[in-house]
Amino acid sequence: MDIKSLQPAEVWRFFYEITQIPHGSGNLKQIGNYLETFARERSLPVRRDTYGNILISKDGTAGYEDHPVVILQGHMDMVAVKDPGVAKDLLTEGLDVETDGEEVWARGTSLGGDDGIAVAYCLAILDANNIPHPPLEILITTDEETGMDGARGVDLSETRGQCLINIDNEKEGVLLTSCAGGARFHASIPAPRRLPAGTGEGVPAEVRTEYVLTIDGLLGGHSGEMIIKGRANACVLMGRVLRRLSEELEEGFLVRSLTGGAADNAIPVSCSARVTLTEAAMVPAEEMIRVLQEELRGEYGVQDPGLSVSLSRVEVAEEKTAEPLTAAALSRIAHYLTVMPNGVQAMSALVPNLVETSLNLGILRLTEEGDRLEADYSVRSSRDSAKEELLTRLRLMTERFEGSYDISGVYPGWAYREESPLRDTMKRVYTELYGQEPQMVAIHAGVECGLLSAKRPGLDCISIGPDMRDIHTTGEHLSVASSRRTWEYLLAVLAAL
Repeated sequence: MDIKSLQPAEVWRFFYEITQIPHGSGNLKQIGNYLETFARERSLPVRRDTYGNILISKDGTAGYEDHPVVILQGHMDMVAVKDPGVAKDLLTEGLDVETDGEEVWARGTSLGGDDGIAVAYCLAILDANNIPHPPLEILITTDEETGMDGARGVDLSETRGQCLINIDNEKEGVLLTSCAGGARFHASIPAPRRLPAGTGEGVPAEVRTEYVLTIDGLLGGHSGEMIIKGRANACVLMGRVLRRLSEELEEGFLVRSLTGGAADNAIPVSCSARVTLTEAAMVPAEEMIRVLQEELRGEYGVQDPGLSVSLSRVEVAEEKTAEPLTAAALSRIAHYLTVMPNGVQAMSALVPNLVETSLNLGILRLTEEGDRLEADYSVRSSRDSAKEELLTRLRLMTERFEGSYDISGVYPGWAYREESPLRDTMKRVYTELYGQEPQMVAIHAGVECGLLSAKRPGLDCISIGPDMRDIHTTGEHLSVASSRRTWEYLLAVLAAL
């Protein structure tokens, strides 16, 4: 079935065009050009700032010319991930989008419904001449997924809107009214390598074979929304596996490379290490892998039924491969990954089932040059004091392992407004359309409303969106019926403002 045959056709046409433009975080020049060209072709005022944010304005339709300006806002980047073995280059190629009429997904990759559907809604409204609406300011920000950099840098001093509808929610019928703040914590741990054989602590002379040690088959997900599920983190589990193997096999087990995760705010679904084993270590290693897999499946079988720990032999390339880590370096990084906190740290005492504080180890890399382990964490909390305390814990533990750190992407939470005319209107319209009130929800995930409302004191914000599942993963699906209903709801809200 062709996605362009779905309804509303104008929305899905723009959504498809967006999916054919590479727009992973940090790779936004093409999508920015597309949005700017779209506006200029329709003679709509457009501004593109130094952060790449796009701001497009459109006058109110007949009868709405003097109504208060409304800001519609989403982000243009997506978390671009793919399944192992998928050859597609997400930096240069569009997505293979598929639909069965009920949901939309991308074959072998993430879809980017987060937040491509918001951009498609905005373009469809700007393109139409028959949709009643007040004066609009369409703000499409950059690099939301990697720290909300666009929202952090955008200048709102020239915008006129006093209310903002953010379209970056993944559950229909929910009005987001507040969210957690957060930060990125980057750690760098020394991981020196052995010297070449014959020059000191070289690789022992026993016959050795190279393998790839892999942890995969996990469900992952958005580290704000899905952290409460208790899903396994492949990078954290790799630390546990490396520690057990190195302690048991000692010099029979060496590590040459280590990589896992795709984004700090996505729970890693896989992690792999290039390892070397002596012939004598092979049988006990295989037995330990079997035991570890059984052990981890016992702990995570409900949350991650596909969890797999495997060891596969690889052909050694003729060119020189990276030297393995020293025994001390392997011990250091395995212990570091073992003791560092991860996952839910505290639940809210005020809001049932709301995570208050958490962190996620999202990216892990062992550099070949510089001999260091690089680790990136996403830290979140609805309490600034708890966020700062967790960052302090990470800093102290990293320093204890002789590492360095960098804290970036700090963003504020979005506080609940006791008085919100926008919320009242959106609640009334929803009830009139569907005969029931929407849910009012505070979430643990970061939303750009926090940064934007901090720049514009008094800015009245609400976040909405259609049903999506497994965002930030290759299992991402976007509901067709929910997308249609959310479109109709958005138009009804605009007509009421």
